[in-house]
Amino acid sequence: MKIGVITNLIKIDEFVAKKMATADTDSWMEATGGNTGNVAFVQGIKNILGDEFGVVNWGDNPEAVNRYYDMLVICCANQIGAHVDLSGWADRLRHFDLPTVFIGLGAQSEAIGTMPDIPEGSREFLTLTKSLRPDDTKSNIITRGTFSTEVLAHYGVESSPFGCPSQFISTELDLGQKCLAHQQRTKFDRIMTAAGNPWHPSATLENTLTEIVENYRGDYILQHPQALIQLALGETEGITQDQIKRLENVYSRIGDWEHIKAWFESFSVLFADAQNWMHYSKHFTLAIGPRYHGVALPIQAGVPGKVISIDSRTEELSVTTGIPTVKYKDVENMTAEELIKSCRWEQSDAVNYDDIRSKNAVNYKQFLTDNGLPVSEAIEKLAISKETN
Repeated sequence: MKIGVITNLIKIDEFVAKKMATADTDSWMEATGGNTGNVAFVQGIKNILGDEFGVVNWGDNPEAVNRYYDMLVICCANQIGAHVDLSGWADRLRHFDLPTVFIGLGAQSEAIGTMPDIPEGSREFLTLTKSLRPDDTKSNIITRGTFSTEVLAHYGVESSPFGCPSQFISTELDLGQKCLAHQQRTKFDRIMTAAGNPWHPSATLENTLTEIVENYRGDYILQHPQALIQLALGETEGITQDQIKRLENVYSRIGDWEHIKAWFESFSVLFADAQNWMHYSKHFTLAIGPRYHGVALPIQAGVPGKVISIDSRTEELSVTTGIPTVKYKDVENMTAEELIKSCRWEQSDAVNYDDIRSKNAVNYKQFLTDNGLPVSEAIEKLAISKETN
């Protein structure tokens, strides 16, 4: 069976191999789908399917796609909410006219439990997903968690709350215990911070995170938005005066605009592939910040981390995959030292992470089997370890 996977990455392999070192901000944003964290999700898809697929783009000729492939797998994001109209997806999928599986679909709301009001085009998309099931009796959607599944159920669609596939990038069975052992073994404390969004209310955290970078030999790992990438690459001519004013307010401890520009060029880091991101993470003791994948990838490399959740999306992903998390409002007044101390792992964190990850592997295995998709050796191994305990 020929499987086609649709991602939001654009010619990412060519970008990493030939362009990344000298690429400008626009090229970075295009290649990574506007957020470098997307590379973690896609790496997870590769791992669970065992690389047995081809790449399909939304703009590809529908007749050619239908003729060559037997099934489509869509890499989803937090696209169920008032902020996105999925009518374009619905129209394209009708033309592709293939059985389709959706992985990682999330609902976005200010808080878990608050039902989002979604556009009519997104409602039509959800209705269409039911007609695209490989098996009429089985769900063809994995969501980012229970809340997203509740939202889809509200709109009449069944789904499975098993979390992001990036939790299966590593093939280690006791990954949580390895994270705890790494924390206990390291002698030189270095903290990796996953930078947040300076236009979100949680930007109150960023001064503390930048202080941690300086005092704990850290790096400021960027994913989004574009203005931060521009700062990192020294391309500040396109940043507007309103943006500059906001950035000066958020990063006030660093200094004036000239100091902020110099700081970002010195301390900010970004990645376009998951493997290098994970490898680099091993130099650090702990990863913390408001970006889920900025913490999830170091954990896949055996480095403990804690997500500072800023909305329902980040909180749900963390809870579903067993990653320790705390709401930003509960830590925004902590000192740097207090925040780091509160984020270090205990034995209970390692046990919880490994238990949830194994359960999710069992569920993923069943979901893939139900939908006629291959199950990779990594998922098989994780699932068997849970089933035999």
